[in-house]
Amino acid sequence: MDVYFVDDPNLNAGGQEAHLNKYINGFHMHAAVPWHTVEDIYISMNIKEKQHWVLAVLSLSERCIFLYDSYESSGHYTVVLAEIKKLDEIIPLCLQACNFYENKGIDLHKHPRYKDKDPSDLFEVIFKDNLPQQRSGSLDCGLYMITYAECLSYGQRVPPIKFNPNSLRTRYAALLWSMECENKKQMLIVTSKHP
Repeated sequence: MDVYFVDDPNLNAGGQEAHLNKYINGFHMHAAVPWHTVEDIYISMNIKEKQHWVLAVLSLSERCIFLYDSYESSGHYTVVLAEIKKLDEIIPLCLQACNFYENKGIDLHKHPRYKDKDPSDLFEVIFKDNLPQQRSGSLDCGLYMITYAECLSYGQRVPPIKFNPNSLRTRYAALLWSMECENKKQMLIVTSKHP
């Protein structure tokens, strides 16, 4: 997450911007998918001051950042928004610097969400409401963040129903166990073919 901090000392001499540009162009990700080939970018963000995780969804077609937060309380919104603004300040600059708009086929003069704005203008930040919320004092924010991302990645809305954290933990543990077993099985197949 430090790569996104605008006040990071590595921002000098293109350090931070160059690093983020590699992500945008698909050269620095495990999946190697350039941003111009997708509609939304899911970003897990740690709010260090609150020891809290939120999900930011960068919508390139809507020109905004949707924020999914599992905890609402007084004073919390301001701290979360301050962290999101750091991301919001650097993203438009990097998109412009790495020819994102040309690669995506966005005509800045005609696109309804971009035409009246300067390319370096901040994206709108929209806090999503009616989300399942974690209990006060619980440490379930990461679990909620992952569940929000899973719902959205399947093209669904996050349902406004109460989550059962214990059921979710069990489900995700089973999924991880299944993936681990599958990986070990694949490694055995590969090693058995090469004596």
